[in-house]
Amino acid sequence: MSYNIIFTQGTATFTVPAGEKVAVQAYSPASVFQEVGYPNFPETQDLLQVVENTTYTSSAFTNATSVTIQAGASGALYAVGVAPVITDDGNWQLQGAPANIADGASMIATAAEVLTGIITATPTTGRSIQMPTGANLDLATEWAIGEGFDFSVITLAAFALTITVNTNVTIVGSAATAGTAGATARFRLRKTAADTFVAYRIS
Repeated sequence: MSYNIIFTQGTATFTVPAGEKVAVQAYSPASVFQEVGYPNFPETQDLLQVVENTTYTSSAFTNATSVTIQAGASGALYAVGVAPVITDDGNWQLQGAPANIADGASMIATAAEVLTGIITATPTTGRSIQMPTGANLDLATEWAIGEGFDFSVITLAAFALTITVNTNVTIVGSAATAGTAGATARFRLRKTAADTFVAYRIS
């Protein structure tokens, strides 16, 4: 099935024809609004649904209707039609190109690199990759407090990669991959306050 992609923190506004529905799928919270108008008043937005880790399908609209979707930290997918379908099981995730960090004594991950969801490197010895600052993460994401994002670190050589803290970014749990080519460490990055994040090791 065809569908449309809204990338991280993006917004899409489109028209749903009369008699058709909109389906929206999102991993982190995405807000779906219907544009409504009243005589002698500016057009306003009515919230239809906040979609999180599920698929929402609206009722059929009686008239052609303008709909706006505001995506969260992991983006969103949407489709329009009489019986719109995005996936059969909801097991999906937007995935851009992974970020590969060059080997060296000073290895730093930018906020944009973390937000790709996959960080790789080919270390020539055990290396550390420093996280971006909390302020840079907040600037790049506009997350609300309590929102989070999962990312993976993969070593492509037989040496461990270890993520390290930065200003207002802390780590809970083991921060290192195994020292085996292809070993992966997965983390959940959660905003706990303005410019402040915690990276939890989850696998």
